[in-house]
Amino acid sequence: MRKIKELGEFGLIHHLSSRLKFRASDSILGIGDDCAVYPVKPGMNEVISTDALVENIHFKLSTTTPEALGRKALSVSLSDIAAMGGTPKRILVTLGLPERISVSFLDKLYSGFNEICNQYKVELAGGDTVSSPKCFFINVAVIGEAKRVFTRKGAKPGDLIFVTGTLGDSSLGLKLLDKKKKGGKDNKLLIERHLNPTARVQEAGILARSSINITSMIDISDGLVQDLYHICKASKVGARIFQDKLPHSPEFARTCDKDSIPPLPLLLNGGEDYELLFTLPADGVKNLNRQFLKAKVLVTQVGEITLKPRKVSLAMRDGTTETLSESEGFNHF
Repeated sequence: MRKIKELGEFGLIHHLSSRLKFRASDSILGIGDDCAVYPVKPGMNEVISTDALVENIHFKLSTTTPEALGRKALSVSLSDIAAMGGTPKRILVTLGLPERISVSFLDKLYSGFNEICNQYKVELAGGDTVSSPKCFFINVAVIGEAKRVFTRKGAKPGDLIFVTGTLGDSSLGLKLLDKKKKGGKDNKLLIERHLNPTARVQEAGILARSSINITSMIDISDGLVQDLYHICKASKVGARIFQDKLPHSPEFARTCDKDSIPPLPLLLNGGEDYELLFTLPADGVKNLNRQFLKAKVLVTQVGEITLKPRKVSLAMRDGTTETLSESEGFNHF
């Protein structure tokens, strides 16, 4: 009998989903992307996703406040909607509650929920509460809509690879939390990036409303390389990324230098950046830069799509190239 660990997270998903035979006739996308997609009226699709955060796997109550946890729980789910080019509209929340969780804690958690709902104009429309014997967990389902849907499938050789924002801040912030290094301006900013990520809904909207030919898109939750592999597998292509082009914050660079932390593994595999990773033909770059400059949002070309399928390589600063493993990012099992 095979064990779940032998399959891994994504192998398990494929194993289970291959047994599902029924599919609704109007489904546009089912299992295999950030959201399921189906039409609700002419010219408009509904996009829906769900995410779980489990105590001591995704968060520790000793290192976060309930308000910050509430903000993060919703933001990471909204990021899935953004990855499809959608606008979030409604949220359903299920809470698994051990006896030790107090009403005061939940009041603060919902204060965090409320902040994100107000920020993104999303209604918390319902959910469920259940008892949990040991750990506290939050499950969030998000429903959004999209006129134009971006998927992982569609990248073509010659397309350029872009990311929004910077990479590695969240994973470095988690390292600092684990080492209890909370002091200093740089450390506080990096820890905040981990505890309070930004869902790139605005940036997704810019792309969706533009005439730019976005050929594939995903959000970076498990690490740049692992999520780029998802695009490569779905699109049956390969990718090359460039060490010199990986965007990082000044706080990230200073902290890695000060604490003698190798930056490259965090930039490539750190995870929980929740930035958008997308591809487009070279003739759309001027329009892309113009749109994002107007919005005062950082966007960076980090690589290019190649012909060799399912292979992601890194062009090093010294001129050498190495093939990157997809298993370095976060995997639940």
